[in-house]
Amino acid sequence: MYKALIFSLFFFLAFPVQAYWVEATGSSIINHQDLVSARRAAIRDALRQASFQGALHVNGYQAMNRGEVQADQLSIDTQSSIREMRVLNEEVKDGILFIEVKANVESSGRCEGGNYANGYKRSLAISNFFLENPQSANMGALHDVNEKLPKEILRRLQDQDQMRVLDAVRFQLYSDTSSIPTSVSDRGTLTTAVDTATRIGSQYVLTGVVRNLDLENPELASERSTLRGFYERARYRGERFARNFSVDLFIHDGFSGELVTSRSYSTSGHWTENRTEKVGFASTRFWEIDYGQKIDQLIEQMVSDLRVQVGCQPFMARITRVENQNIYIDAGSDAGLQPGDTLNVYRKNTFYDHTQRPYTELLPVDLTLSLERIQPNFAVGRVEALPEMYNIQQGDLIIAW
Repeated sequence: MYKALIFSLFFFLAFPVQAYWVEATGSSIINHQDLVSARRAAIRDALRQASFQGALHVNGYQAMNRGEVQADQLSIDTQSSIREMRVLNEEVKDGILFIEVKANVESSGRCEGGNYANGYKRSLAISNFFLENPQSANMGALHDVNEKLPKEILRRLQDQDQMRVLDAVRFQLYSDTSSIPTSVSDRGTLTTAVDTATRIGSQYVLTGVVRNLDLENPELASERSTLRGFYERARYRGERFARNFSVDLFIHDGFSGELVTSRSYSTSGHWTENRTEKVGFASTRFWEIDYGQKIDQLIEQMVSDLRVQVGCQPFMARITRVENQNIYIDAGSDAGLQPGDTLNVYRKNTFYDHTQRPYTELLPVDLTLSLERIQPNFAVGRVEALPEMYNIQQGDLIIAW
């Protein structure tokens, strides 16, 4: 009987939100007398060791067959960030460069986001949104909200230097309300997110559902006499068309389709336009009215939150080619990768639940990819063992926390 046990632990080795100095030593093999690359890798290893003295998130995978351990794997994710670093000593022994550093570590116990600790740019594809109740968009002809809202988020996120946002608004990930993730869904896996991410080469996929565009007084949208209209203006004045807006945003992992995080947003404003006016969402006139101004502020909050949420996720890239001990990945200098950087290799595995629904899990293997050649859109690195020994192939991943 083959069983697999997956566990996750979170613990602190320091008090939350505390900065302190620690010393740590990193090492790297010197290949082809390249001291520059070895030094970069050794410093990165030393900083990783230093950050481990902060808060840690430990993931384990253990497989057993007839009571015997067949596989025992462990991955550690630090919850600390390095504020400052000094090199104390460098030494070469038997072809290995050792570097001792002193680092100022800040341990918060949670991801603050926005710092993108390893310096790599996460890529986020923004898809078409789903309008749950099209009739609620009739007033002002706001039916284009499913396209205009994600485009507006895309436009504002393009100003973020540490993110790569990709236009996937032509893709509709939800076909009906039954496919929309909710708090009661079993896992929130979205296979169309994987398809979209694969097509355009993104790590994460953002989609959303516009839940509510309703008037608080829906009877005011109906046909009425001129006298009735004068009465409404006198009674309600600026609030005669108070209108709600609510939307749910979902970020999916583009490699497994898993729901990474979700958040709901809502606001309301005064809709003072004539009931027959076709304003359109995100038009010039739309931003001038009170309702549009309230939504403008809400979008700014969405953009700020997305920057944090994506920044808290690991950097990932696909393996596109395996050639002997060389591995090609679909990220390069455009994502901030540099020669000498080291990344962990993961194998994708598909398993099925009791309903035969497929799920993707990422299994860490004992391989570290050291990057050697960097191009704008791809990079090539080398591992110390043959990837075929670990069944690493095209479509598997590299990850940096």
